[in-house]
Amino acid sequence: MHKAVLDQIQQRWNEASAPWDKKLLSKIYTQDALFFGLLPKLYIGRDEIEEYFGSYQLILEKVNLTLVDQNTRSLSRGLFAAQGFGDIVNYYRDGSVVKNRVRTSFVVVRINGDWQIYLHHFSELIWDK
Repeated sequence: MHKAVLDQIQQRWNEASAPWDKKLLSKIYTQDALFFGLLPKLYIGRDEIEEYFGSYQLILEKVNLTLVDQNTRSLSRGLFAAQGFGDIVNYYRDGSVVKNRVRTSFVVVRINGDWQIYLHHFSELIWDK
């Protein structure tokens, strides 16, 4: 069941990010969600998450997220955690395309029949060679 929920969240995320719609993206998250994206600030609540997505509005055309190797754990009924990786393809307004793999952590909760992200954490993979 968790895989189907993550697939649904991924689909909603990609549909909202295809036109880079900060409002639709933020609605995937709970009103009081905690959000660590790839900027160095913790965003708390849907309004701040919308601010995060809005900060990319003038530079991103769209983004595609593919969740990879997700491992899930039930925390209680209607609540689970997922960790794994995400392949992100950023399509910039200047025509450039950048691919990146990130670590992903989510806590997902069911509210009024709708699955939403309660905790989001992405971090870049940094390799010391």
